[in-house]
Parts: sequence; C-alpha cells; structure tokens
Amino acid sequence: MDDLQREPTQWQASGRTMRWYEWLVILLLLALAGGVRATTVYKCTDAAGAIAYQDQACAGEQQTREIALDPIPPPQPSPRYAIDEALRSPGRPIVHSPRRAADEPVSYECRTADGQRFYRHSACPHSIAQNPYASGGSAQRGGRSAGGSVPVSSRRIGRDEACAQMHRAGRIGRSGHEHDEDVSTYERNLGRDPCR
Repeated sequence: MDDLQREPTQWQASGRTMRWYEWLVILLLLALAGGVRATTVYKCTDAAGAIAYQDQACAGEQQTREIALDPIPPPQPSPRYAIDEALRSPGRPIVHSPRRAADEPVSYECRTADGQRFYRHSACPHSIAQNPYASGGSAQRGGRSAGGSVPVSSRRIGRDEACAQMHRAGRIGRSGHEHDEDVSTYERNLGRDPCR
C-alpha cells in the first residue's frame, strides 16, 4: 500500500481495470487509423447491365472488376508565378506604381495666393474672389476688395482626408472654409453625401 501512495503517477497494470472512456478513445483511434490507407473498390455488373460500385466483393452471379484507389495525396505548396519571381529576383528592386486604385475616390485641396484653403470633391475652380481681409486689405464695396479674383492651385488628396478637413471642429477659423464643397442636409438625407 505504501508503494502506491509514494508513486501515484506510475502506471499500475495489476489490479486496475480500464475505464469506459479509455476504451472509447482506443476504439476511436483504431477507427481513424483504419481509414488512412489505399482502398479497393469492386465494380459489379449484373446480367441486366446495371453497374454498382461497392467496398465488398460482388455476389457470385455478377461480373466483378477490382479497382485500386490511390491514397489521398499530401497537400502541395501554392504555385509560384513568373511575375512574382521576376519582381523578387536578387538585384532588382520592387517598384510600386504611384497610381491610385481606380475605385479609390479622389478629392482636391485648393489653395490661393492670398492664403485661402478649401476642399472640393470635384476639380478646383481656376480663380475665386480675393479675400478682402487677407494681407491687411480693407473691405471695400460691400466686403469685396478692389483686386477682384485670385488664381487657385490644386493638389489631389484622398477623400477621407478632405472630408476630415471639411468637418473638423476648427474649420470656421480656416480662411477659405466658405468655399468647401459641402452638401446640404437635403442631399445628405438622399444619400448623396460623398463623405459617407
């Protein structure tokens, strides 16, 4: 009795019966091991010409043909394509195309010489009215300066960046925010908001 208490982890074959779940595990392992092998299938043709395939031998009056099936092949690695090999060849750097994806929406950041900055989803205008308060100018003739208009330069940016700039909290302080291409509530309710 002292030997059993001193070493409880050692397997004791004498005096111990196997439990039901141990038998179940052994039977499952044997069943799985039996299915991993090449199989023989029998093609049985009877007198009327009907064909049946089965895993047991055909009856005596049927014509029998034995067909050996190969075991399932192991999985193969993914194919290697020639274009991938050419791009990854040593000594040749991988060149990424600077083009944008065709489905990526594009917006524009528009800047004027007098410091106005605004965002559009369509192309920027060629010129806009000059900011009467830019460069220390005074408001004349109903808020318009005598200068007229200023040219506009544009830069392509992502739609997400343009939407973030148009809707950020401090946009009112940005000179030119009144020229942002923002949609009305009506258009937004109709689902025509390009920022969504």
